[in-house]
Amino acid sequence: MKKVSLLFIFLLFISFTTAISQSLLVAGPMLGWVEHRSALIWCAVSPEVKEATIRYWESTNTDYFYELDYTGTLGKPYNPIKFEIPKLKPDVLYNYEIFLNKKPAELPLTLTFRTKKIWEYRMSAPDFSFITGSCVYLNDALYDRPQQPPYGQDPVILKTMASIPADFTLWLGDNLYFREADFSSPSGMNDRYNTTRSSEVMQPLLLTRPNFAIWDDHDYGPNDSHRGWEYKKEALELFKNYWTNKTYGEPDNPGIYGKFQWSDCDFFLMDDRYYRSPNEYADSIGGKPNCDKIFWGQRQMQWLKDHLISSRATFKFIVTGSQVLNAMNKYECIRNYPCEYNDLMSFINQYKINGLVFITGDRHISEVIKVEPKNGYPLYDITSSPITSGVFAKIKDLPEYNNPDRVANTLVMENNFTQISISSRDKERILKMKCYNKAGEVVSEFSVPASELKFK
Repeated sequence: MKKVSLLFIFLLFISFTTAISQSLLVAGPMLGWVEHRSALIWCAVSPEVKEATIRYWESTNTDYFYELDYTGTLGKPYNPIKFEIPKLKPDVLYNYEIFLNKKPAELPLTLTFRTKKIWEYRMSAPDFSFITGSCVYLNDALYDRPQQPPYGQDPVILKTMASIPADFTLWLGDNLYFREADFSSPSGMNDRYNTTRSSEVMQPLLLTRPNFAIWDDHDYGPNDSHRGWEYKKEALELFKNYWTNKTYGEPDNPGIYGKFQWSDCDFFLMDDRYYRSPNEYADSIGGKPNCDKIFWGQRQMQWLKDHLISSRATFKFIVTGSQVLNAMNKYECIRNYPCEYNDLMSFINQYKINGLVFITGDRHISEVIKVEPKNGYPLYDITSSPITSGVFAKIKDLPEYNNPDRVANTLVMENNFTQISISSRDKERILKMKCYNKAGEVVSEFSVPASELKFK
């Protein structure tokens, strides 16, 4: 009887310590950028955590592991933390564990990441794919507007996204929605990040592949928010705390913009809020484009031009929250900021920038817009939206529903996300897009070869 009692106490202790270990991990881990010799891993921990450590090892060598302690401040009401792991080897699969207060965080999946392969000057560019989409609204009845049915749709689509093979996830903005009670204070905004990021349906997508992100209005501030948003600096710090991009802005020009490379493709992540004019500025004055109406701002535009002109990538993806090419978009679209739009188009033509593709979100529909400049090659804008928020069904009542610039059969009017893959060899590289609904069914497809996106 005494042995049974001791066994019961022992099992109870194990169960209790496991529960404590799990509760100490609020969200994540989330895999951030992964390069040839280093990687970034994010998680959020409770205020009770006094020590956080990551242990990692080569999957083929379980006899030897490395440990890295978190050296930042802990014990705050919100504790998003990052581990930047150094001295890794290229093209190696690593396992890792998170230890909180010296106990391993119990998770249902084995945690792994693979460093990048050195392919340059050795072989053809590797094929790859990524998942992308925008507009993630998770219902929270206490803070949501009282409407029926609720604005947020079935979040199971996030698990569907995690089930689709991909090398990374690219979040296109409105990755969460600040409510009125949230953006009235930085603390409320922080709580919304914490609540959304800790949602159970988010976890598989966060930890199974690297994550990159931009923002749009709802995860920056109020609807249609702009450069005048009083908590813009706080919003920027929150974005940097909760996301895992490689860089954010420039030393003397803050923002979320930055770039990364994957295989033979460059991704330019643009900030469409920090420097943006209010939409109410006139597009033109006296028949001339109004250059006081700013979208990215002069410094960010110059940054983009500098990187585009020096890029040797097969595909150059400009990733931004609002659509770029849609002339029938009467809401938020760069074409409604004619000085910057004309400047960008002129630069592309003058310097013969090949391989350009826009990836955008925001619209609560998905579609591919195609425009053909008088000089140059066809330009495509791949819009992916919404993941869980409401669908823009009213487009059926607008002339835009029959947009002549839309690629046939690419309009999707249900919750969805997009997979983009780059495949084939050298000069035959091709971009293929598949749009999936929440059930994992393909509802739209599109492809374009790199050879089509070149000046003659």
